[in-house]
Amino acid sequence: MKNFAAAAIVSTLFLAGAADAQSVSGILDHHVANMKSGNLGGVMADYAPDAVVVTPAGMVSPSGVFAGKDVRKLFSVLTDKDHVPGNKTMQTRYDAVSPDTTIMHWVQFKGTAQEISGYDVFVIRGGKVAFQAVIVNPAK
Repeated sequence: MKNFAAAAIVSTLFLAGAADAQSVSGILDHHVANMKSGNLGGVMADYAPDAVVVTPAGMVSPSGVFAGKDVRKLFSVLTDKDHVPGNKTMQTRYDAVSPDTTIMHWVQFKGTAQEISGYDVFVIRGGKVAFQAVIVNPAK
């Protein structure tokens, strides 16, 4: 009976982690789809009110740090008409690091002179992005 109980507990923990991984990829898929379509409201629906996003300094703001309501300012730029063409070409893949942390590798304009790539680290808690770090690879 003890072995059965232990197996049940381990199975429950494993399945809970699997469900978290599925919901994390679902949240990231939703994020990418809304970035590609330029849907600012859809992007913001994935973020916690107190989320923090860190980008390379100077990319959108001098510090590159966006917290709380300022996250919307970042994504209002990244979903504008000048950025959507690049967003539409974005290809992604995910590497789960833990139940709440995933690295999203991305590339835009793959195989062209405009190619840009990088990765984002997402921490997702309670079904919302709590933290995101954006890392852009050096130009080739």
